[in-house]
Amino acid sequence: METTRRTAVYVSLTTLSAVVLGVISWQSRQPSPGLWPLLSFTLVALLLEQSSTSLKVEAKGSQSFVVHIAAGILFGGWWGAVIAAASTVLGQLAIGSKPIRLLFNIGQRAASVMLAVLVYQLLGGNLPPAYLQVVGTVNSSVLQSDFFLFFAYAATYFAINSMAVSGVVAINSERSFRDVWNLNTRGVIGYDLGASGIALFLAWLYTRFQVSWGLGSLGLVGVVIPIVAVRHVYSLYHQLQESGQELLQVMVKAIEARDPYTSGHSLRVSKLSRLIALEMGLQIRDVEQVHTAALLHDVGKIHEEFAPLLRKEDRLTADETALMQTHSARSAELVGIISKFRGFIQDSVRHHHERWDGKGYPAGLSGHEIPLASRVILVGDTIDAMTTDRPYRKRLPLDVVIAELKKCSGSQFDPEVVEHVVASVAVRRLITVGVEASAMPATVEVSDSGTSRAGWAKKSFWKGRSA
Repeated sequence: METTRRTAVYVSLTTLSAVVLGVISWQSRQPSPGLWPLLSFTLVALLLEQSSTSLKVEAKGSQSFVVHIAAGILFGGWWGAVIAAASTVLGQLAIGSKPIRLLFNIGQRAASVMLAVLVYQLLGGNLPPAYLQVVGTVNSSVLQSDFFLFFAYAATYFAINSMAVSGVVAINSERSFRDVWNLNTRGVIGYDLGASGIALFLAWLYTRFQVSWGLGSLGLVGVVIPIVAVRHVYSLYHQLQESGQELLQVMVKAIEARDPYTSGHSLRVSKLSRLIALEMGLQIRDVEQVHTAALLHDVGKIHEEFAPLLRKEDRLTADETALMQTHSARSAELVGIISKFRGFIQDSVRHHHERWDGKGYPAGLSGHEIPLASRVILVGDTIDAMTTDRPYRKRLPLDVVIAELKKCSGSQFDPEVVEHVVASVAVRRLITVGVEASAMPATVEVSDSGTSRAGWAKKSFWKGRSA
């Protein structure tokens, strides 16, 4: 079944699930909160939707979930879903979303709220929760139970939302669900769960203002304005990070321009290394540092003494080889000039030519003495070298590359790294794409993303953990 058809089936099933949940939630709906609260929550969610930021793989994240979660706990699953659906319709129409994308985002957001509320109620949660009562006394055990169940409710919402979006992105981009979820959700799930506390405060403040002065919407706006301000600051920081990464790529491409046979080498190695690190289950922060170290692993070649060696078409002499082997240390020296790269990234660059058996350079480290990132980069570097044309040989096919990795596992390479490469369909696919790309004319083109979108994505269609 082709991708577009599978996407359509997935969206249809998501929409059908939302309809079924809507029928269930309608039958047990809470009394209507009134037109003004519904309108206020919808408009505030729409405002937060406009401050969304791009995730790493074909999706966006916004703070509108804060309002959706608060609406669900205040007004119940049905009315919470109405607010989520209405704000999504307005937000998606404003950016000209395609009908299939609009339908999917309405369905998954409404379903996330309704199913999360149903789970909350099945676990014994009260609507409205005891902690939102502003008059009378509340049993402490009930208060504690509802408070705990709120975070179970929020976790359910995030689980449904992230899985739904990761599923459609995986289908549309032809990647594994695991890769998409790791890239888009794993690194921010703690942040999302923490931000759900804002939804709790928003619900409490709305109730307090509504009961005391009949101005619940004023309390809503009072919470949202700081959220928008913080989100704007975060967006600026994100843009700065992307600009810095793109600047690094331009610098690396300028260095590689000296050698037509390695054009694009560092960018390919960085993509391979990042994917291998993900397959090995490293933390997202470490994965990003592996990516950066791999991108910079050869920057020392900018020194003039390496220029003749890079242009030489014959094999290097012993003296030339000894000189070339100093490039990893020279690269580390340059990387260390930037304070944020000292430590993990600098050490990873310095030792990316160490061998598992201790016969590498510059320090002759062996086994686990070698930084893990260096072991990953060595494998990525070697794969790219084998799958690109050189003056003295043509690129090698995938089966030969895999056989060579297995042959040198335990001597040149870390066996664990090789094991993950050999077992990963995603890595094999990226290697294959790299082989095909190396057969095409080289271009000096900067990637459209500062921080590592996996290299085989062809388009950006789903903008939405939309999420």
